[in-house]
Amino acid sequence: MFYLSSLQKKLVTLAAVMLLLGLGYYWFAPKSRGEVYYLGIGGPMSGSFEDVGLSMRRGALLAIDEINASGELGDIHLEGVVVDDASDLEGGGQSLAVAKKLAQTENLLGVVGHYFSGATLEASEIYRENSIPLITPSATNPKVTSSNDWNFSVIQDDFYQAVFLANYVVKGLGIEDVGVIRSSSTYGRSLEEYFVRELRVKGQTPTAVVELDPNGFDPEILRAQLEPLKASGMIFLAMNYKLAAKVIKFLRDNDVNPGFVGAESLGGPHFIHEAGVYADNVYAVTPYLANLLGESSKHYQANYLEAYQVRPDWVATNSYEAVKLFATGIRNAGPDREGIRNHLRRIRNEEDALPSVSGPIYFNEEGASRRAIAMGQVIEGRYLPARFQLTAVKYPELEKARKQRSKAFQMGNTSMKRTTVVFTGLHVQEIKSFDPIDSNFVADFLLWFRWDPSQNKKLNFEMTHGKVLAAKVREKYFDKKTHNNFISYQVSARMEGQFPLHDYPFDRQILKIRIKPKVKNKEDLILVTDIPDDTFLRKHLDIRSWKDREHIHFTSGKEAIWSYRNPKYLGKLFQLDHSQYNYHIHLERDVYEYIIKLLPLTIIVLTAYSLFFINFEFTPSRFTVGITSMMSAMAFHNVNKLDVGYLVKSDIFFMMTYYLIFFSILETVLASSLHEKGKEEMAARLDHFSIVLYPVLIVFAVYQLFN
Repeated sequence: MFYLSSLQKKLVTLAAVMLLLGLGYYWFAPKSRGEVYYLGIGGPMSGSFEDVGLSMRRGALLAIDEINASGELGDIHLEGVVVDDASDLEGGGQSLAVAKKLAQTENLLGVVGHYFSGATLEASEIYRENSIPLITPSATNPKVTSSNDWNFSVIQDDFYQAVFLANYVVKGLGIEDVGVIRSSSTYGRSLEEYFVRELRVKGQTPTAVVELDPNGFDPEILRAQLEPLKASGMIFLAMNYKLAAKVIKFLRDNDVNPGFVGAESLGGPHFIHEAGVYADNVYAVTPYLANLLGESSKHYQANYLEAYQVRPDWVATNSYEAVKLFATGIRNAGPDREGIRNHLRRIRNEEDALPSVSGPIYFNEEGASRRAIAMGQVIEGRYLPARFQLTAVKYPELEKARKQRSKAFQMGNTSMKRTTVVFTGLHVQEIKSFDPIDSNFVADFLLWFRWDPSQNKKLNFEMTHGKVLAAKVREKYFDKKTHNNFISYQVSARMEGQFPLHDYPFDRQILKIRIKPKVKNKEDLILVTDIPDDTFLRKHLDIRSWKDREHIHFTSGKEAIWSYRNPKYLGKLFQLDHSQYNYHIHLERDVYEYIIKLLPLTIIVLTAYSLFFINFEFTPSRFTVGITSMMSAMAFHNVNKLDVGYLVKSDIFFMMTYYLIFFSILETVLASSLHEKGKEEMAARLDHFSIVLYPVLIVFAVYQLFN
């Protein structure tokens, strides 16, 4: 064996430690966060509306955290500056003061706020003077964007909402007698004006119009109007959620039980909290309906729940989306306020719409949101998608060419139609087989649909990227109480998918069950998830070497070519969207069995390591051990090679072991050569250095395997 002096050993050990520290710093040292820029977040963080202020703050800060973590803005690091404008229904509170404070903030790129239109209008004058773009998550007065070209809105304005709601009541729900109760606030008057105007366009006159003081509810005013209100099939509540809760309680306690419909202020948990059981069956514009939205919404909801232990409301969601809009502006224009404003101004139509958790968003020429409106209905204490939605007709000429009478109607310059919501649920009972190499799996599951049959009396289904092997109707009936059809199926199906194995054996796979309605006009139906969380139904689906991590279900749109230049359709190619239900099962491999399986490889690598400890008197043995280790590793790799046409992580790891073993053989050649030339001390130093370096290389190989 070789021997080193005490000083030589210390020097070699110090060099090895420095090497390890250098590698550790390179791999794990925190990256510089770059230059810091700010977004203001202004709203009622105190007072009677502090609950919505809290939602604004949470949503905006969550988005900022995600943007910084993703590194999507490069060297730019965002931080939020939260200010309390102490605003309420009519007054801006401290909106001017906080706007001046924000305007003086160095590196401020924009403002998310404010909650009320009055506060937003007051504060935005300061922002305009200082060339600061503003995106409001909640202010709905049309003047917010029409009077200031630095302002944008995520929420649809009063005009857009009121016109939509009038059409929804008349055309969607088929109600002719509509009463109106408004608050005397600017918000209430604005909604009532546009709503009544659109009713008259549809040939109707309100059965009653009642005005209330938003700051002091007087039940006697309503008592005097009970008879005309009783004659109404629907009452439009043009007011904030706190006053609406008081009105509904009073009317229902006095046997006035029509339907109630409202704008976005009623469309969330704040209203339900105020109204309690009286909120049931109220319809409202609901900007955030998780059941109606796609996969990104599910992930956002999960992240929000993890961060704050509550589900997000629409105020939080719109604030989150406002920050994301700012991020797109920063990515495209850099940290330049005017560039950000100009970028947002260019998002003017559906083709240029930006994806978001609540659906694609774009603006009109004034910066007001023109994204699609979703209608919710309170069922058992929470908002669910209303049984009918109004959607834009993508190709009006296609509607006219159909044999059956078109149900489309005009809403302003847009052709609209009523679409039926189909509540869809799925419970996976068993994964019978899963072959990622052949890209398929077989699953048994229970599938059910609930829907209003007035437009589609029958409903069947088909698989997207799959084949039904067996399907049997378990139960079907018509529920007179809810006016819903119900049908459930027991299904066995084979699904095709894409299962990338690059990370094998540390890969995670998603088994996708995708279902679309099988009816004549698929675009007349919207599939939505029937339950927000299937935890109570979920069956654990561990199979062989796979562990069941989570299940996600959501709906999405799927485009399909229609018409194929049929002369009947003017020779055009139509791309129509149809709704698709998605149930994703996330699996990950149980790596323990692979670790055990790869134990022989570990022994081979350690055997190669033992070369450095063999005395030079046994040089032939060193070569024998090295060559044998290399041949054993290659043979073992061949047995464990995955049958795919590309390298996977296990292949890369095996190749790294080849390099390690080759390093040990090469070191033996060099050290033996030095020893034969009489340079025993240098040969011993090389062995000692290799004893330290070899484990470092092993650690590097393992790091590459897991990253």
